[in-house]
Amino acid sequence: MNKKIGLYKEETCKGTQWRVRWFGSYDPNTGRQRRYGKTFALRKDAERFIKVKDAEFERGLQRDPSTETLKKYAEQCLQDKTQNDGLRPATVQLYREILDRLYGYFGEDRLLREIDPRMAKSFLAELKPLNPQKAKLSPWTRHRILRLCKTLFSEAVEDRKINSNPFKIKGASPTPSEWYYLQPDEYFKLLDATLKLNEKVLYALCYTGGLRLSEALSLRWSQVDFAQGRVSIENQTESDILPPFELKDKESRTVPLPENTLNLFLQLHEQAPVKVPYVVLTRERYEKILAKWKECRENNRPWRNSYFVRNVLRNFRKRLHRAEIKAGSNKLTIHTLRKSCIQNWANDLPMNVVKEFAGHSSIVTTQKFYSKVTDEHFDQAAKAADKRLKEAQKKAGAEMTDLFLTFSDDLEPNQDAGCPK
Repeated sequence: MNKKIGLYKEETCKGTQWRVRWFGSYDPNTGRQRRYGKTFALRKDAERFIKVKDAEFERGLQRDPSTETLKKYAEQCLQDKTQNDGLRPATVQLYREILDRLYGYFGEDRLLREIDPRMAKSFLAELKPLNPQKAKLSPWTRHRILRLCKTLFSEAVEDRKINSNPFKIKGASPTPSEWYYLQPDEYFKLLDATLKLNEKVLYALCYTGGLRLSEALSLRWSQVDFAQGRVSIENQTESDILPPFELKDKESRTVPLPENTLNLFLQLHEQAPVKVPYVVLTRERYEKILAKWKECRENNRPWRNSYFVRNVLRNFRKRLHRAEIKAGSNKLTIHTLRKSCIQNWANDLPMNVVKEFAGHSSIVTTQKFYSKVTDEHFDQAAKAADKRLKEAQKKAGAEMTDLFLTFSDDLEPNQDAGCPK
């Protein structure tokens, strides 16, 4: 196989031009190697291109320009990730939305190799909300789209469909938004303002157990260990009558519960409707979940964890209003209860323990989002400093006393010897 890359000078109607030619794979129709070329106005640009090509071929990249289209590759990639990585339906839906954005901007038949960093930056700059009622995308949504685009095109680089990732754009992650740190006394106000016992248990699971909303709503009595005061958060397989439940990061965990929460559990257990396996769901809501699961099975549609949630945020806001808890400009949702719980853990426990209880896939997430500095920390810092200063003063005072006694003992004999005072 001819691997030579040639540089040729050509006189054209546009003046002197420099043409780079190289050989690809054999054409089965002609029995010869395919030939490719690229023309440059300046020799230095042509020589720079030759160096790039040489480096690509040294790395083993294909010599023929890829004819893979955006849609063909993206659809196959999504299918492979779904089958091999077991993507959740919500994640598949997220990929689908982003692929639709890419198709709408670049076109389904756009060659992968034609998308360069400049075009990728333009795509990101022109992103708009799918919901026309929203004025603009949040920084987190924009960052999520960039991350998934980067993942898709990284796969294309590994598969040698393209030489470099056009979405490998440098940029810092968006700054975490401010959220309201709910204090323990406010949590008890929230419980006092909540009349329904199952809602109290729901809030307790989030605030004292750090459960995500979907985890709390899908929690079954079989996952509660009353003897040890713990709940197990784990994937639930589907059955003919019960839908599945999939954890966010697919990692099971066990979480300890305080005595106050366990007491609420015991009260609810005594009043729980018969043959309803879920802890906080009413019989009416349970029957609707079963109907939704039946509908999904009949229509061959995947189950989503979000189907467990209904009117929860609306009721939560009513309870906050009744408890006279105001967050000001900070964000206060049910997820804030989980965040406050993790922050409470972070105040007293090692970060690796907090990471396990919170169910984070990486300790970086725990350290990044749960390091709030509160007034309590200021008080603790001042008390710690006072304690050390007092200990130092006490030690210094003891040393001064010992020194004085030692000096006095040494002085008396010298005076007896006739030394001047």
